[in-house]
Amino acid sequence: MEDWTRIRECMEDSGCSAAAVRRAEALFQGGAVDDLIRCLRSCRCDALEEIHEKQKQLDRLDRLIRDTKTR
Repeated sequence: MEDWTRIRECMEDSGCSAAAVRRAEALFQGGAVDDLIRCLRSCRCDALEEIHEKQKQLDRLDRLIRDTKTR
């Protein structure tokens, strides 16, 4: 159980959805390690997509700042 607590806390701290945490718990309890790893990788992929979207927003703001400075 200690292992699951550590995994759950890490997932929550990393911003994984409640649904993903529930799915991961079921996989962990069922001993489906390969599926659990796929679930964790999916959460990682979601987080990376959010980072990319934030980067696009920053790029747009940087462009706006540059354009505004050159006026």
